[in-house]
Amino acid sequence: MAVVTRNTERKVKDLADQLINMAEDMRLFSLTLRSLYVLNAVGTNEQSAREFRKLRDDTRNDALVYLKGILPVSTKFVSSVSEFFEYYDALNYEEWCENLPDILQETRGYTELCETVLKMHEDILVPLKKRGDEASLLVTKLKDLQVEYEKKKRELEEGANTKRKWAFGLCFIPIVGAIAASVLHTSADSDMAIAVARGQQAKIQDFASMAVSEALIPALENFINGIKKAAGFFSAMEQELMKFESKASNAVHDPKKLHYMVMKNKAKDMKSTCQIFYAVLPDVRTDFLSIPTEGTDQNYVDQWLQKQQKIIREKCRVPGLAGMILTAIEK
Repeated sequence: MAVVTRNTERKVKDLADQLINMAEDMRLFSLTLRSLYVLNAVGTNEQSAREFRKLRDDTRNDALVYLKGILPVSTKFVSSVSEFFEYYDALNYEEWCENLPDILQETRGYTELCETVLKMHEDILVPLKKRGDEASLLVTKLKDLQVEYEKKKRELEEGANTKRKWAFGLCFIPIVGAIAASVLHTSADSDMAIAVARGQQAKIQDFASMAVSEALIPALENFINGIKKAAGFFSAMEQELMKFESKASNAVHDPKKLHYMVMKNKAKDMKSTCQIFYAVLPDVRTDFLSIPTEGTDQNYVDQWLQKQQKIIREKCRVPGLAGMILTAIEK
């Protein structure tokens, strides 16, 4: 029986760890998308920069799909974890046994919800990965552009220093020398300003390329892996509860009672972990809402939302579950 207890404890701990990591990954995903329009905006007119902006704007369409269609379902997923552990926290053992058939039905719904969230994320990952591949090609171009910027920056800095030296020497020549020195100082200051701008743009190009290839896609992939493990947890719980449903025992080491006691012991901690996830969601939503919507391909968004609705209807067969999720999306 100790082995059964340890296995249950391990499953709960793994789920708790996943929820914390998933909260971090979801925020990283939303922050990275937002940064492409703010801190890492690629503003130059070179071909590679224009290509990157198009790629970024195409990704914005996926962000709007995520905000309207996937985020509400992901929020419901976190609610399902909290609701599952509420049964152990709020009910005593006798009440829990009495409600076990209903709890088992709810658990089946949680498993289907996880599978739905997983399918929706896997589908949105397909176009994002395609854009990630395009970004990888652009990274090389942007890196080359960065090298060019750094070279121009050095040349401008050297030119500015030379002009300042000439200006210093001309200061000792009456009238004409003073005028020429003033012009050279102004020119040197202009060169330095351009040099600083070039250097800053080089950094922005670098950050923007890294944002897509090293943050955006990996964050979503990690989140998907977390959902897979959460789905595995509910599936395991469903199988475990099915075994208990038809068994009644008063034995000291009754597996059914041991399961209940382990889960009750972990329930408050798990509900607190869910609150950590909940705390991230408003910021994630704000990140998405901060992304400019001008130029969004509404047909693309509408087609994706219709696809999400189809997935929900196909995956959610527990009575009432599909309608509940669709209502969350339509709010």
